Amino acid sequence: MADDGHFWADVDIDGIRRRMLIDSGATTTALSSATAKAVGLDSEESPFPAIIETANGKVSARTATAKSVTIGTVTATNLGIVTSPAFGETDVIGMNFLSRLGSWRVENATLVLTPMNQ
Repeated sequence: MADDGHFWADVDIDGIRRRMLIDSGATTTALSSATAKAVGLDSEESPFPAIIETANGKVSARTATAKSVTIGTVTATNLGIVTSPAFGETDVIGMNFLSRLGSWRVENATLVLTPMNQ
């Protein structure tokens, strides 16, 4: 747990490393426009933007699929993401990643991620 009370992780997205907020309140993994561009994600995968509800209200976002999202030894493949300039510079790991785990829990201010087969 960081000093700000949140959990942050170094994450590899299709070979690009970013520091991301782990947010169990976020439905979907969300990338800033800069990160989506650096990763080379096709944010035109869907012909129409989606309107999504965020903590800051409704925003227009594009959808894409990351081939590989890895935190430590845990990897999710073909993970749906959303991206929008409205996200600013923040990248977020959401429940669509966490729900692929065997479990996740907090122990002594440490977030423990357990892969599905352990």
